Amino acid sequence: MLANILLIIFYLVAPAGVLWICRKSKIFGKIGPVLVLYFLGVIVANINIIPESAAGVQDALSSILVPLAIPMMLFACNFKNFSVKQTLKSFIIGIFSVVVMVVVGYFIIGNGLGEEGAIMGAALTGQYTGGAGNLAAVKMMLNLDNTTFILLSTCNLIVSFFYLMFLMSGGVQLARRIIGGKQKRHSDIVNTSDYVDDNPYRDFGKKRVLIQLLKIFGVAALVTVASLGIGKLFKEDYFMIIMILTLTTISLLLSFNKRIKSWDKSYDLGMYLIYIFCFVMASMADLSKIDLISSINILLFQTIIVFGSLFLTIILAKFIKVDADNAVITSDTLINSPICVPMIAATMKNKDVIIVGITNGIAGYAVGNYLAFFLYQILLMI
Repeated sequence: MLANILLIIFYLVAPAGVLWICRKSKIFGKIGPVLVLYFLGVIVANINIIPESAAGVQDALSSILVPLAIPMMLFACNFKNFSVKQTLKSFIIGIFSVVVMVVVGYFIIGNGLGEEGAIMGAALTGQYTGGAGNLAAVKMMLNLDNTTFILLSTCNLIVSFFYLMFLMSGGVQLARRIIGGKQKRHSDIVNTSDYVDDNPYRDFGKKRVLIQLLKIFGVAALVTVASLGIGKLFKEDYFMIIMILTLTTISLLLSFNKRIKSWDKSYDLGMYLIYIFCFVMASMADLSKIDLISSINILLFQTIIVFGSLFLTIILAKFIKVDADNAVITSDTLINSPICVPMIAATMKNKDVIIVGITNGIAGYAVGNYLAFFLYQILLMI
C-alpha cells in the first residue's frame, strides 16, 4: 500500500520537476517537457525500480487522467468569435491535409502496420489534429495496445523534431516564397496570455487559483461521470467510443458558459494531467517487446503524414489565398499542439500569428476525436 502511495505521488510530482528543469535549462527547454517525460518514463520502466504490483495503479491512472483532462482543455474553447476568414480557411486546409495524408500513408504503409494499422491511422489523425490529448483519447476509444501507443508517441517525437527543425531552418522562408506575404493582424479569438506564458503554473499555489482549480476539477469530474454513465447505456463494444465522444460534446457545450469561460487555468490544469499521463504510459513501456520492423514502418507512416500534410497545406494555401505564415502556423499547431506556436512565431518574427495558431490548435483538439473515429471507419474499408 505504501509503495503504491509513493508511486502515485511520484507520478503527480515528476512533471512539475520536469517543467521546472525545462524552464531553467535551454537544452531541456528546446526538447520540451513531453519528450523529457517520455524519456524519463522509459528509463524508469526499464531499470526495474517499479514493482509488478504497481500495474493496477498505472492502469487506473492512465484510464482516468485523459477523461478528466479533455473537459479541462476544451473549457478554454471560444468559438463565438471564430469568424476570421483567414483563420478558418487555414484551419480547413490544415485538417483536410492531415486527413488526406493519413489515407495516402495508409495506402503505402498499411500492410506493414499489422492488425492495429487502422487504429494507428485513427490515433495519428487525433494526434495530428489535436495533440497528445487526442492520441490518448483515441487509444482509450479504440483500445490501442500500450506498447503500440508508446511506439507511436516515440516515433512521433522523432518526426516532429525534424519537422520543427525544418521549419526553423528554412521551411518558413520556403513557404513564403511559394505563397508570398506575411500574416496580417487578426482580431483576438482567444486570450493567448495563458498559453504563451513561460510558466503558467507559477501561481497554482495561490488561494484564488486553488479555488478555481477545485472548481475546474469538480466540473470536469461531473462531466466525466456523466459521460461514463451515458456510455454504460450502450453495448460494451461501443462504450468507450460513446463515452469519449459524449465527453467531447458536453465539454464543448460548457465552453460557452460565461463562468466556465472565465476559468483561465483550465487548459493548464488539463495539460498537466496530460503530462502525468505521458509519464505514466512511458513508465509502462518494456523496450524488450518492441518490434524494430514495426517501428520503421510506423516512423515512415508518420513521416508521410507530417511532412506530406505540411506541403499539401502550403499548396492549397496558395490556391485559396491563405498567406504563408497563417498556413505554416496552422500546420505547426496541428502537428505539435499550441505549445510550439510561440517558437515558430518567433522564427517568423510575427507575433500576430500566435493567436491564429493557438485558436486552430484548440479547434483541432475539439474535432480530433470525431475525425479519428471517422478515419477509423474509412481505413477499415481500405
